Amino acid sequence: MYPIARLRSVQPGRPEIVCTVELHGDKDPALPLRPGETVEFEFKVIPEGPGSRYYGYLMVESFSEAATIERAAGMSLLAVGDRYATSTVAGEERTARFALTVHENVPRHAFLVPQLRAGVIADGGSSLTASTRSVKQLGYRIAPLPPQGRKLMVPPGYRGALNGLTEGLGDGVRLVGVGPARFGETSVTPDGLVTYSPVAGFAGYDSFDYVLADPAERLTRAQVTVYVGDLTMTPGAIAG
Repeated sequence: MYPIARLRSVQPGRPEIVCTVELHGDKDPALPLRPGETVEFEFKVIPEGPGSRYYGYLMVESFSEAATIERAAGMSLLAVGDRYATSTVAGEERTARFALTVHENVPRHAFLVPQLRAGVIADGGSSLTASTRSVKQLGYRIAPLPPQGRKLMVPPGYRGALNGLTEGLGDGVRLVGVGPARFGETSVTPDGLVTYSPVAGFAGYDSFDYVLADPAERLTRAQVTVYVGDLTMTPGAIAG
């Protein structure tokens, strides 16, 4: 599990009473989520000291536009509808679990960043005696496909070729276009082979874009970085 957020609520005047809330997810937040993908979470409340009750809250507004909550266990939606809550007593750590599934029609460049609160009832009453603000730390960028991009090295007098731009991306992902290069000509064959032919006399760096579409026709733009130079061994280069 990957750490997503951690915060502490300390009772004023009684620093020995502390509620620590931790959130861990089973997906690496350094990588984007795809529409329809699900993340499983563990939501922990860790009490310290002789407080009466310790609370952790997951704020609904932090995920509702991007994902749907599923399989919530050990936590419940409060009557006001703005947060899920889990709680425990002194000396007993509590772990709640839930999943968030990204909407299929999520807007482009959306993010999923769970927002938490921690609170304490120190004296046996019915109201919180200490509480944090809503806190968000790490989260997930949402994108149709993982980050893409390729490198191509081409010796002078040759043209470079790239194949398999959709390999490992799942069924239904296809190459839909290749953009122009500044110092060469690009083309693509019906079977997805992309070629780059540098202009005569050019040496150095160039680049061009390509576009992939997932089964729902969501587009991902990526770039091929080209180096044209004197190379002794260049896999992927074919005679011009």
